[in-house]
Amino acid sequence: MSTILATTALATAMGGTASHDSSEDSFSCVLKCHAASGETFNVTFKRDSVVISNYENDATLTGIESWADTVAILA
Repeated sequence: MSTILATTALATAMGGTASHDSSEDSFSCVLKCHAASGETFNVTFKRDSVVISNYENDATLTGIESWADTVAILA
């Protein structure tokens, strides 16, 4: 990001000084998980949420929710 903000040619083309508002940044990470039962499901971590998808057994959802409750930043 610092390279983009410091690029003189870009600043000249824009007619001003570039800035970055990190409050609008987003990210996500999708983990493909395999339960001991053989079930495959996805857990997606985002800045403000955790999404569990493609699970078949409600026990899988309960297990992930219970684990997330033990992680301070996710609880």
